[in-house]
Amino acid sequence: MSEFKRFISRTWKNAKKDIKAEANQQFKIDFEGHQIVVQSTFDCTTLVVDDEVIDEKYRPTKLGKLRISETVKGQKDGLDVKAKVGGTTTLDCTFYINGKKIIKQKREIQIYAWKHRTKIIPFLIETYEKNGSFENIVLPDDDYYFLEDDERLAPGEYCDRLFSLEEQGYEDTFAKRLVKKVDWLLEKPADKTRNDIYEAVMDDDFPEYAFAFKEQLAQLEVDEDALYKEAKWFMEHAAHRYVVDFALLLLGRTTVKKDLEMLRVIGRHEEFTAFVAAAIMGHGAEANEILFDSMKHTKSYGQRAALILLNEPITEEMQQWLLYDIPLTDDLDVVTVAMIAQKSSLATALKADVVSEALFERATAILVPLVVIEELAELYDELPDALLDYVRHAKMHITSYEQVHPLAKMALSFAEYDWEEVFESSTWQPVEKNLVTSGIQSILTSSNWQPKIDKAFAEGRNMAQAIDIARASGYDYIPLVYKKIVNGNFEPYLYEALIVQGDYRQFIAVVDYVEQFELSLLNPVERECIELVIDALASHDGVGKTLMHHALQLDDEMLEWRVLTTFDVWKVSSYLPDFEEDLKKIVKKSPEREHRRFAKRLLKGHD
Repeated sequence: MSEFKRFISRTWKNAKKDIKAEANQQFKIDFEGHQIVVQSTFDCTTLVVDDEVIDEKYRPTKLGKLRISETVKGQKDGLDVKAKVGGTTTLDCTFYINGKKIIKQKREIQIYAWKHRTKIIPFLIETYEKNGSFENIVLPDDDYYFLEDDERLAPGEYCDRLFSLEEQGYEDTFAKRLVKKVDWLLEKPADKTRNDIYEAVMDDDFPEYAFAFKEQLAQLEVDEDALYKEAKWFMEHAAHRYVVDFALLLLGRTTVKKDLEMLRVIGRHEEFTAFVAAAIMGHGAEANEILFDSMKHTKSYGQRAALILLNEPITEEMQQWLLYDIPLTDDLDVVTVAMIAQKSSLATALKADVVSEALFERATAILVPLVVIEELAELYDELPDALLDYVRHAKMHITSYEQVHPLAKMALSFAEYDWEEVFESSTWQPVEKNLVTSGIQSILTSSNWQPKIDKAFAEGRNMAQAIDIARASGYDYIPLVYKKIVNGNFEPYLYEALIVQGDYRQFIAVVDYVEQFELSLLNPVERECIELVIDALASHDGVGKTLMHHALQLDDEMLEWRVLTTFDVWKVSSYLPDFEEDLKKIVKKSPEREHRRFAKRLLKGHD
C-alpha cells in the first residue's frame, strides 16, 4: 500500500471510530414512577422503559446510517411512549407520552480527537502501579497510528529524528506557528484553541520540529501559572502520544517540581523518555536524578535520549553506573558510546596508576568503537588522553591471545586514518598519535601469536578475529585464507581479507576457482562472495571475463550493475568486442533505464 493510500485508510478508519463514539448518546427521563431511556448509536436507536426494550430501529445500510432522524415508540403499563431523535450539529431527543410532548433534550455534537479515547498519562500511571514496569505494554493509541498490517515502530524510535542534525526545512516555520497558537491560548483561553493545538501536534511529524518549538517557547514571555494550567490540561486530555510529548514541553517551560514523581513514572516508558528528559533538563539536581532514573529503567531509545540530555551536576553515583553498569551492546551507536565515555569520566578513571580488570574490560568496550571510524575522532575530545592511559594499562592486562583482538582492530583502524585531517578536526596531536600507535604495536609484536592463528584456521573457529590479529601483527595469513576458500568456505570476510591484502597471484587463483560455479545456484552468502570478487576485478584489467559473462547471463539487476561499473574502469579493449553482444542485450532488454544508458555508453567506448 502506498503512503498516500495508507494515510487515507488510516484517516477514514479513525474518523469512523470518532463519529461512532460521538453518536453514542443516551437520553433519560423519569415520568410518574417510570424510567424512560433512549439509547442512540451509529447503528440503531433503542427505546427502553423500566429496563425493558420497547422498540429498536436498526440502520444496517450505509445509506440508512445517514438518516438525520429516527422515531421509536411503544406501549407499556398504559403508557404510550414515543421519542424522536435527530439532528446535525446537535443531537436532539423529544419525548412524547400519551400523545403529549413532555421534554426536548439536546446534546451538542463535538467530535474532538481526544474525547472518546483512553487518556495516556492516567493509563501509564495505573499500568505502572499494577505491573511495576512497561515491558510489553502497548499504548492505547496504537490503533490510531497504525493499520492492522503496519510495521510498528519501537517505543521512542522517533528519537533518531529528534536528535538529527539534518533539517527538512520546515521545522522553524511549524514551530513558530505553534508558539503563536500557544501565545494566543494563554492570552484568551478557550476549548476551541486547545482543540486546534491538539490537532496540530497529534500527528507523527511533531518530533521533527519539537525541539525547535522548545527553543522558541523558551524565548516567549509567559505567565508561568497560566502555562502550567494549560500544560496540565493537555496532559489530562492527551489520548495521543505526541500530544503527551507536547504537554511535557509545555510543562518544562514552567516549574516541574510539583510533578517530578509523575515525570519519573512517565520517563520510564521508552516512548516518552526523550520528552521527559527535554522537559526537566536544566531544572537542577533533583530533576537530573529523574533523568538518571529514566536511564536505568530504559534499554534502547529512551536510555539514549536520557544519556544525551543528562547535564551537570553528574554525581559520582551516575558516573560509576555509566562506567560499570550501563549495557554496552553490539548495536549501541557510537554517538551514545562517546556520551558514555564523556559523562562517565572514563579518561579520568584511566589515569589511575593501576585499574581493575573490570574497568579495563569496560574501557576496551567503549574505546574500540570510537577508534574504528575515523570520522568519530572529534566526538570525544578526551580520546587521545584516554587511549594513552589505556595502552599503558594494556601492557599489564593483555596476557593472552583472546585479549589481543581489540588492539588489533584499533591498529588496523589507525592504519586507515587520514591523520592530517584528524589533526585538523580533533584534539589529536602527532606526538599522541605516535605514542598510542607505537604502544599498541609493541603489544601486538611482544608475543608470537602465529600458533594461535594457525589453530583458529585449523579448527575453523574465530577466523575473522585471527585475520585481524595476523594483519595487525604482520603475519602472512593469505595462504591460510586461500586454502579455506578453495576448500569451499564461502565466508565474505575470507574473500575480503584476500582482496584487501592485494596478493595478485592468489587473487587470480581464486577468480579461476569461482568461475567454475553455476551462479544461479548460489545461496545469498555465496553470492555475496562472488559480488566481492566482481567488485575487486575493477582493479585487475581484463581478468575474470568468464565470471563476468556468467554474471550477465543471469539477468540479475544487481550483478549486471556491478559488471557494468567494472567495465567502466577497464580499458575499452578489455571488454570489447568480447562483451559486445551482452551489452547490446542490456541496451535492448534491460528494464532499468540507467542500465540501458550505461551499456550504450560502454558500447561507444566510455566517453
